[in-house]
Amino acid sequence: MSFKKSLSPLLALVLLLILVIWLASGDFLSSKTKTPEQVQQAKTQALMRVETQWVKAKVFNPIETLQGQLQPWQQVNLIAETSGRVIQLLAKEGQEINQGASLLQLAEDNRPAQLTRFKAELASSAAELKAAQRLQSTNLVSENELLRLKSNLLKTEADLKMAELDLANTRPKAPFSGLLDKRHVELGEFVQKGDPLFTLLNISQLKAIAQIPQQKIASIKENQPVTLRLLDGRKLTGNITLISSLANASTRTFQLEAAVNNPEQLRLAGASATLLIQRPSLPAHYISLARLSLDKQGRLGIKHVNSQQRVVFTPIELLSSDVKGAWLGGLPEEIQLITLGGGFVESGDKVSPVLVNAEQADTGNVKKVQAAQEKR
Repeated sequence: MSFKKSLSPLLALVLLLILVIWLASGDFLSSKTKTPEQVQQAKTQALMRVETQWVKAKVFNPIETLQGQLQPWQQVNLIAETSGRVIQLLAKEGQEINQGASLLQLAEDNRPAQLTRFKAELASSAAELKAAQRLQSTNLVSENELLRLKSNLLKTEADLKMAELDLANTRPKAPFSGLLDKRHVELGEFVQKGDPLFTLLNISQLKAIAQIPQQKIASIKENQPVTLRLLDGRKLTGNITLISSLANASTRTFQLEAAVNNPEQLRLAGASATLLIQRPSLPAHYISLARLSLDKQGRLGIKHVNSQQRVVFTPIELLSSDVKGAWLGGLPEEIQLITLGGGFVESGDKVSPVLVNAEQADTGNVKKVQAAQEKR
């Protein structure tokens, strides 16, 4: 009886050993029946599968977009340069004015008489000086007397010129061709020297003013063409005429000015507009915004697969974007972009890439890849 009791544990141990050997021999025989391709496929299935697409860089023509304001090419507030009563208005608001055209007439009062008097005094002073110069050779006129006569002549000439200018100022003229925007005086009003008369604008050409961030100033040059997009969709063209050499102390931006043609003299002065400036071409990748992600440092970039089938995260420079995608800089010439499954892998992970064409990547063969993920 005691022999049977000691035999039972030993028999159980022997049976367990036989079972282990049988299972191991079964796995061994099974591995012998598999081909190398099947073994490699089994290893591959253990890796995370991601959908990828080859993407090549293309020539990108970047456009710098700035918000600006339109101003008249020329603007002047004409003021009275003499006093007098307005006796005639020679131009009205909104009228096109040619350079040199008279805008109004002030009362001349005694100005013509003053002008006649100074002309007579000038003739008299000139005759006296001429007679004194003839007598100087005979020492009948002293040097001091001759200097006094010359001084009187010069003073009379100055008085005459001032009288002529004062008379001319009774008919102020347009300094350039343009539109008479505002009139600040009325008929019969008495104006003093320095009072505003008219506001004159030249809008045959406009001045567009915008601010450029300091990091983009190097790619903008004077004489570059610029396109202006108005709020109603119309477009005007021009060229950059000035880029400030000193940045704004508070915004760290540089002021840009552009001359914009306005042949139809559209009333746009003071309105806002979008400036589109063509920058130098460069290679870039156009990729869907859905492919962008952030790394642990918070940098914006994309995930792609290298030749060792490992995930690589590359930070990018966002050059331009629209509703369909974005132009990205800072990437290699050609990349195997992860188009699906990038959220499940990290940089450095080895993956099993499933290469698809562009059409499949856009339609997103989502169900097949998701099913493969769930099966694992």
